[in-house]
Amino acid sequence: MKKFISVLMVVLMACLLFGCGGGNGGSSKNKEIVVWVGEESADFYQEICNKYAEENELPYTITVKGMDTGAVAGTVTNDPSAAADIYTVAHDNIGKLASTQCAKPFTDEALIAQVLADNPASFQNVIYSTLDGKQYLYGVPYISQALFMYYNKEKVSEEQAQTFEGLREAAQAAGTKAITVTGDDGFNMSFALLATNVVDHSTTVKIFEGAEAVSGGSKGTSNCQGDDTVAVVRWLQDYAEDPNGFKWASSDGWDADLRNGGALAVIGGAWHYNTAKAALGESNLGIALIPTFTLTPKACEGLEGVKAGDTFRGGTFADCKVFMINAHSDADKYSALQDIVKYLSSKEVQNESYLNCLNVPAYVGASEYIKSCYDAGKLTESEYNLAAKQVEMAEWGIPQPFLTGSLNTYYYSKNAPAVFRAMIDKTAYPTTGDVLVEETESLEGVRKGLYLMEYLWMHGVNPDSFPEDLPKQA
Repeated sequence: MKKFISVLMVVLMACLLFGCGGGNGGSSKNKEIVVWVGEESADFYQEICNKYAEENELPYTITVKGMDTGAVAGTVTNDPSAAADIYTVAHDNIGKLASTQCAKPFTDEALIAQVLADNPASFQNVIYSTLDGKQYLYGVPYISQALFMYYNKEKVSEEQAQTFEGLREAAQAAGTKAITVTGDDGFNMSFALLATNVVDHSTTVKIFEGAEAVSGGSKGTSNCQGDDTVAVVRWLQDYAEDPNGFKWASSDGWDADLRNGGALAVIGGAWHYNTAKAALGESNLGIALIPTFTLTPKACEGLEGVKAGDTFRGGTFADCKVFMINAHSDADKYSALQDIVKYLSSKEVQNESYLNCLNVPAYVGASEYIKSCYDAGKLTESEYNLAAKQVEMAEWGIPQPFLTGSLNTYYYSKNAPAVFRAMIDKTAYPTTGDVLVEETESLEGVRKGLYLMEYLWMHGVNPDSFPEDLPKQA
């Protein structure tokens, strides 16, 4: 468990941070506090904040603005002085925002205690960053999110939706493809990369394990060379070649594929719910865990760490959205901002946010509340499954382990996702110089692709050459 700074250090730190005032908050005469949340939640949080300001006789008005939360980190980084006092981002942006002086740490002891009491260890491990050699809390979780599967109940039975083989059977009957994804980036393709053995949830994949939450610090250990990872890639290559297997989303979008019968299912998140419901209609919208798949003899040929018949379930990054405080906000608002975040991230408000906006709570034990709402008739079946399956999928995933901005960049923006897609398509890997790989279908070709990905994660550039003996197990 993280050790927190002493009361004296809290006071000194707060004094230092107050020097960052003068951005969106302006001077102490500015009586407005601006909060950015997801577009789908803005009306709800405005109502909640109005109530809070009135009940607590807050000397500020609170203005809530709906934003594309996926773009908030970039917006804040580009011009923090014009950003909100309190803003929402996915937790993997914390390190980048903290290291670029776009965020203040939370120092309120009651808020810190609430975070420790309410949140799972997996979230607590990714919401800190380092300042002057010390660990500080920078993000307060209030929404959890994970990938799962939407499917067409009219053409796929509940049993068929449990396995990729069952989806293919349904697709054969319908004369179409079984499943697609909402994007080919490193997040959406985590369903394959983070697949784990159903017996013990095991995987040899490591992504920045042991990395330090400090800019320029250790990147930890990464590995995607294991026989299990090789076998999963080879399985997905074959599934993509199958006329009734996997497909990338069409140019019209994944929702068009669902609507027009181009695919029977899609791997997505809660933020895709309204679009998926519009595509299929609520009565036909099925929601399930990412299915299991069984390794074939072809996928395991030449490998020692796996065998034909081993069963895996698709994985996910299981993340949290957090509130952060803008370092450019008026220093005089610092205490009030922390109090507002403490309130907005409380279990009570998280529960209300779920009922009103279907934002799945981040706190431990939220599944019990979700079930009670369904039993009380407050949720439709699809609304209940939306939350329940997402919570279940968290058991098959890990939070995005990007404790610094550089780790986030190396994983997402240095060509590794493009290499992974090329492997699935069996096309030449997007590399340069002497490491060009055109033959990608063989066991050696897959190993080279996985080596490239791992090297890009750790170095951000292509290797000068491949090792004579490509690594296998971690």
